[in-house]
Amino acid sequence: MGQDQTKQQIEKGLHLYQSNQTEKALRVWMRVLEKSADPAGRFRVLGCLITAHAEMGRYKDMLKFAVVQIDTARELEDPDFLTESYLNLARSNEKLCEFQKTISYCKTCLNMQGTTVSLQLNGQVSLSMGNAFLGLSIFQKALECFEKA
Repeated sequence: MGQDQTKQQIEKGLHLYQSNQTEKALRVWMRVLEKSADPAGRFRVLGCLITAHAEMGRYKDMLKFAVVQIDTARELEDPDFLTESYLNLARSNEKLCEFQKTISYCKTCLNMQGTTVSLQLNGQVSLSMGNAFLGLSIFQKALECFEKA
């Protein structure tokens, strides 16, 4: 599957998802993931799968796709993609109440600063880290993170 076809299928999945045809959208995206040779397209479809599974409460599946997304980001050697994928990994662990891992992955995101996307994600990273500190009952650090967000 080429770049154009990958993009077209991702958009088809998004349209299905937005019209509440979630299972059909997931099937389209999984097919793209299996057949696409385009790493950037695979990264994007993994992001769609992560978001959809998060919204459905399927956090273990969310984590599984986040790990694959990190591997894809490393393959692309793009710091923006890597930062975004670590944030998705942090969010997955946050949803699974793995707060220490969440904090660790958030710190990894913050240490990757310098790219435009990384700077735009700072608020989301701080929010996720604050939620993790809150889950650990470390209220002062949680408050500091929320203020940064």
